[in-house]
Amino acid sequence: MRKQHPRTHNALAGLLIGVTCILPGASGGVLAVSFGLYRPMLEAVMHLFREPKRHLQFLFSLGIWIAGGIVLGAVCLSGAMAQYEQLMLFLFTGLILGGVPDLLNEAQQHERFRFSWLFSLAAGILIALPLCLLNGQGTVVEHLSPIQSFATGLLEGIGTVVPGVSTSLVLIRLGWYPAYLAAVSGMAIGQLVPIAAGFALSAFACMHMAQRLFDRYTGHAYYAVLGFLLVSVAVVFPGFTLNRELWAQLGMLIMGVTVVRLMGHLET
Repeated sequence: MRKQHPRTHNALAGLLIGVTCILPGASGGVLAVSFGLYRPMLEAVMHLFREPKRHLQFLFSLGIWIAGGIVLGAVCLSGAMAQYEQLMLFLFTGLILGGVPDLLNEAQQHERFRFSWLFSLAAGILIALPLCLLNGQGTVVEHLSPIQSFATGLLEGIGTVVPGVSTSLVLIRLGWYPAYLAAVSGMAIGQLVPIAAGFALSAFACMHMAQRLFDRYTGHAYYAVLGFLLVSVAVVFPGFTLNRELWAQLGMLIMGVTVVRLMGHLET
């Protein structure tokens, strides 16, 4: 049975996960892990018909907040947030790091630590390492075609379910990111429908595979996710600058860690 979280926890977590789906370098799946919602989301989708009312209520409520976070992130990134992108990256670095202790505790809930889990950690790092190569930007498109919109949805589904995968970095590399922001912030239905369809397809497929791994190889799965998280931190972390902005950077980093730790105390 999935762990219960109060509505306040899920609402704040959903908003932050949604914003993270938009923020370059960050991963929605990473924050889902940090906030203790990753396994509950998987179980709710894969066991939907066992307790449909309870699971649908949880998924619908969380999905609304995530969608709101995506729209909020798109609107902000289209304007003011662009000026504070580096500070936001410090905040999200803190949000990621703050969830690591809970991730390690979750891995050892059902069995003791095994040395072989470190091989899964190394495998997770190696699998996620290509994210570090996603620099630069392709030819920018002004409007997403139906195929590009569907492909964007596929990438968003993968990035939401697979911790450490930043969809935004991939879209920037393809040159689709500005058009994606414009479609979401402008509520362009013609582009949002194929995006939603691609998201649902890839998210369900990834959730099915992830659930099987967590059910059969719990410790190994969590340590592989930890490997994704470590690479994600390396991608997101912009590096400190030794000037008057240093204190603001440290403050945002500490704020991110503190938010996740405090949210852990909201659990029932």
